[in-house]
Amino acid sequence: MREDWVGRAIDGFPLERILSGGADRPVFLTRYEARPAAIKVVPEDAAELRRWIAASKLSHPHLIRILTSGRGRIGDRNVIYAVMEYAEEDLSRVLPDRALNAAETRDMLTPALAALKYLHDNGFVHSRLKPSNIMAADDCLKLSSDGIRRAGETSDRGPGPDDPPERGPYSPAWDVWALG
Repeated sequence: MREDWVGRAIDGFPLERILSGGADRPVFLTRYEARPAAIKVVPEDAAELRRWIAASKLSHPHLIRILTSGRGRIGDRNVIYAVMEYAEEDLSRVLPDRALNAAETRDMLTPALAALKYLHDNGFVHSRLKPSNIMAADDCLKLSSDGIRRAGETSDRGPGPDDPPERGPYSPAWDVWALG
């Protein structure tokens, strides 16, 4: 983790405390227009910044909004960042303690499927659907937006535990498999 970045700022966005992520992809609590927000900071990557800009143009009630993004510097590191709507919790914090009951599962699936349909109808895929990316913001279920990609884009990462067994370009089938 990047505890040494807490107390610093990127382009005027204060890094108040770490919310999640690893050493190379931390997410911090910040402020956007005086409201709590999350800011993801990653090593400079022009392709990822372009994806965040494209995702910020999407609008659906069950997608976390990307409010702004850009390039910055922390110490001697060039980074990119995405400032996003703040989510109070995510599904990965619930599941270790208990399974969802049938009603909770239905309440989760309905908005998740609506968000995925919107993405797929617009030529995008979520690409990173997993419990930590199913969030609650203002008592509304929302999917994260920072991993959204164009359908057909080639995967640039190795297989992870939440990825489908088939390899190849990102497709709506990836999201359906991951949701299952």
